Amino acid sequence: MLKIKNYIVLLLVLLGADLAFAQKSTISPYSKYGVGLLIPENFNQNFGMGGAGLGLRSNTNINYLNPASYSELTITTVEFGLTTSGLWLENGTQSQFQNNTYINHIAFGFPVINNKWGMSFGIMPYSKVGYDYQNTVSDSIAGDIDFYYKGDGGLNQVYFGNAVKFKIDTTSNISVGVNGSVLFGNFTSDKKVIFGDLANSYNLWEFSRTSIVDFNFIGGIQYTKSFRNAKAEKYNLILGTTYELAADLNAEQTQLNRTFKGNIDFGTIEDTIVNTVDVPTILELPSKIGIGVVFEKENKWTLAADVKSSSWGQLTQPVNQNYSYQNDLTLNAGVEYIPDYNSFNRYFKRVKYRLGFRYSTGYLKVDNQSISDYGITFGLFLPVKRTDTAFPGLNLAVEYGGKGKASAGLVKEKYLNFNLGITINDRWFIKRKYD
Repeated sequence: MLKIKNYIVLLLVLLGADLAFAQKSTISPYSKYGVGLLIPENFNQNFGMGGAGLGLRSNTNINYLNPASYSELTITTVEFGLTTSGLWLENGTQSQFQNNTYINHIAFGFPVINNKWGMSFGIMPYSKVGYDYQNTVSDSIAGDIDFYYKGDGGLNQVYFGNAVKFKIDTTSNISVGVNGSVLFGNFTSDKKVIFGDLANSYNLWEFSRTSIVDFNFIGGIQYTKSFRNAKAEKYNLILGTTYELAADLNAEQTQLNRTFKGNIDFGTIEDTIVNTVDVPTILELPSKIGIGVVFEKENKWTLAADVKSSSWGQLTQPVNQNYSYQNDLTLNAGVEYIPDYNSFNRYFKRVKYRLGFRYSTGYLKVDNQSISDYGITFGLFLPVKRTDTAFPGLNLAVEYGGKGKASAGLVKEKYLNFNLGITINDRWFIKRKYD
């Protein structure tokens, strides 16, 4: 049985390694800016709870949002997440629908020393670039000028995290953890300007490719206070906080600017204005701080809420661009409920039901308009076969949300995300006396 589990894990790793770097996980015009559209770092439990998790601790789930949570792991756990997204775009005059599927994460977590030291590592997307659109501007002299924009790529991250737990007294403890990540990937930008109404005019073509490999770090703390009521039912109050260091990512950029005659599909190159290859540059990421609280009745219900702030407004602002950065404030809240954890003859009483909400003021301003973002989530954890040492299952979740607005030259996005998560866990590293 153990060999079968190991083969399943190996298959998931190979599948993820093959797809995580090549998958196209967005078709949003807002992915054009900065390092692309940031992918929420939600694992299976977080997704259905509105992305809340800075205070969550679990012995059977991996919670990347706060690395301090790894010290709670008591069994080896493997998580796999797959997201399918449907996106509706509208600019006031036109509408469009797109859909895509991508791997959300592959992660491993296990106790090094039970109830004291936990560890986790995995791979997931950090940001994605994917857009293909055009617009036309009328000029009194040049006539209609067509602008074509296309981009692809993004960043991935491989992380490795550790957490240790310190006992304060019989009812409270504190855990400290850190994640170290390697960010890597590349993205391209392709822009063409066509002067269709001017005979023998020179059109413009600008192409760039940016490649990144660098490190990023996030630290976390969780304080847990446990108590029991008159019925000996256990409750936990957990306070969590995280801090992510600002980063100057080392990058290399290739730039090619040319003039050409013809149209968008076929043209003749006339002149090369800029041709630089792998020029060193820096891409900035902001510092981020978050505070979360969880109140739970063990094996019954969990209430979670987070507040996070990102200092995007402190970064160097783009020059001669139609966008800028601003400080971002994000709110996440969620609930998880189990009707009867110990019910063995009524399956749906053992199912975990999740509900959540999130709202972000947004870190982007386009044409001086803030691009806020919101989402409402619902999820289920369907246990497969629970034993004394294993709690595997399927995680299903759906999110409805939106960002932007269909006015002032902007695009309104509405999306419906479906998440399928697989959780496999057991005590794997025990030397058995009998087979």
